[in-house]
Amino acid sequence: MHQIIRSRYRGINVPRGERIASVVIGVALAAMAAKKRSMLLGALGAVLIGRGASGRSALYRLRATRKGISIHRSITVQASPLEVYRLWRDFTNLPKFMEHVTEVEVDADGISTWRVRERGMTLGWRAELTEDTPGRRLRWRSLPGGDVVHEGTLDLYEAAGGRGTVVEVRILYRSPAAFALRAFPQIELAEDLARLRMLIETGELATGASHPAELTEQAYLAREVML
Repeated sequence: MHQIIRSRYRGINVPRGERIASVVIGVALAAMAAKKRSMLLGALGAVLIGRGASGRSALYRLRATRKGISIHRSITVQASPLEVYRLWRDFTNLPKFMEHVTEVEVDADGISTWRVRERGMTLGWRAELTEDTPGRRLRWRSLPGGDVVHEGTLDLYEAAGGRGTVVEVRILYRSPAAFALRAFPQIELAEDLARLRMLIETGELATGASHPAELTEQAYLAREVML
């Protein structure tokens, strides 16, 4: 079942204990303000009560915008690490299984140009490979001047017992535009990897594969790291 992903940029970003403390201190300040007839204490108390009740902090949101969101998903694919590597290494294949990526072009110098569209927006950036180990790891990052500050890592491991390849993907977004780009990044990356598995194992994507039903429990329970 899809679960709501709460990020430090959207929705509740204040820890529960901190929310309770904010309300308690805010009520105390409001009472003190009424007794001393202090508008300043009253305003501060109202801010703390609102912060605790809503669970939202503009300061935490700003901090998240600067530091970014890092997401991590993994899935097991019935293929060799080299097969998975070869498909992903050709970045022009990414639109086949990454739903929000509409086009990737690679020039003679190996610099790739990404174009994505989601929620009515079209964004783009250029990226370079920073690590390329065949059958083992790929790392890339966006170049200055794009709409999104983006980094990605693909790690490949042989699954225990010869059960295929464990595909681990870590993606970091550091731009405000990136937060608007992906509504539920953990779920969407899990769906992208499910499509990757389908493409590798069957050679094609079934109708309706944009929301595959057979996402593994491992993929949905993989940890989320909010920097």
